[in-house]
Amino acid sequence: MQRLWDWFDERLHLAPLWDVLQENLRKPSPRHVNWLFTMGSALLLLLGVQLLTGVLLMVYYKPSGREAFASVEAIMYEVPLGGLTRSAHNWGSHLIVIMALLHMFRVFFYGGYKKPRELTWIIGVGLLAVILGFGFTGYLLPWDQVAYWGTVVATEAPASIPVVGPITREFMIGGNEVADATLGRFYVVHVFLLPLALMGMVGLHLFLIRYQGISSLRRTDEPEPTPAQNLADGGKPFFPHHFLKDSATIYVTLGVLVTLALLYPAHIGTPADPLSTPAGIKPEWYFLPAYQLLKYVPEVVGVNMPPLLLLILVLMPLAIDTSPERHPGRRPRVVTGWIVTSVLILGLGILGHLSETTRMVLGTAYHFDVKGMPHVVEITDGEGQD
Repeated sequence: MQRLWDWFDERLHLAPLWDVLQENLRKPSPRHVNWLFTMGSALLLLLGVQLLTGVLLMVYYKPSGREAFASVEAIMYEVPLGGLTRSAHNWGSHLIVIMALLHMFRVFFYGGYKKPRELTWIIGVGLLAVILGFGFTGYLLPWDQVAYWGTVVATEAPASIPVVGPITREFMIGGNEVADATLGRFYVVHVFLLPLALMGMVGLHLFLIRYQGISSLRRTDEPEPTPAQNLADGGKPFFPHHFLKDSATIYVTLGVLVTLALLYPAHIGTPADPLSTPAGIKPEWYFLPAYQLLKYVPEVVGVNMPPLLLLILVLMPLAIDTSPERHPGRRPRVVTGWIVTSVLILGLGILGHLSETTRMVLGTAYHFDVKGMPHVVEITDGEGQD
């Protein structure tokens, strides 16, 4: 092994890189670093699994309106381990959004986006947008009824934007209606453009994290603690202490993903039929707040709210939360605004989930209308929850 290392070192001069790696592994983390700081590693694992399963699915998937649904059926029922692979890919998309949001919440509450780490935060917001882009473009690929009509509804919304709206929609779907051209465009974005953006942004994000280190809870107008100060303050070297926590979280996350894929396989509906509109079409849960908002405000306002929210996140360290304080207890207004906004978004998601369904609550049947408001109804024998 030593001779092999010497052979490569003589040609590639790896010793300086090895020294940098050793220095980063030994760099002490601040004392406040805990299990919450392992969610980024879990997210990185899920993204890696998603790319791997996506490549495997590409081998058998056929991105055309005539063959897409049949190829998905073949993957599920004929390809060895195809059902498990697609189910892992499906559940991975949900877990990635959950983990990305939790990771962002942790960074916010610990003030990790403040000077000098604004660029790391902005790239993280970009990664969240890319992740949601994966969810949006991948939703159509099974080409079943729910996916087809969900995409029809989702792509109609941008058309309400004055001037550029209709042009944007036509460019997005490749014509006047969702068809083969739409599937082809979504497929290219999903398997080529977004993965390129993802890998580039993840690489830069990880480089900045390791280069700048984990932020302390000190004010930004105070000097950053040196590794020696972190060690003296009770911090521990990244390896093996935090590395073991990361490894344990990765192991549990992978176990949860495989368990969900085995116990709850990905659903496959009926082939897309442009002439038959099914009832109760809704987007994935992470788009439900935006979907529900469109029912209360003018469409042009609702369509522009998600991009506006991403812009607010980008501006958070640049123009909104510019105080030098990192500790959440010393940033009450910003933290309160974040919590209130999060509750409102969660509430919209819940209303979107309940809307247009009938449910039993404490022995009473309620029908939730299109805006999610409950109305008492009588259910005859044989009827149940929508």
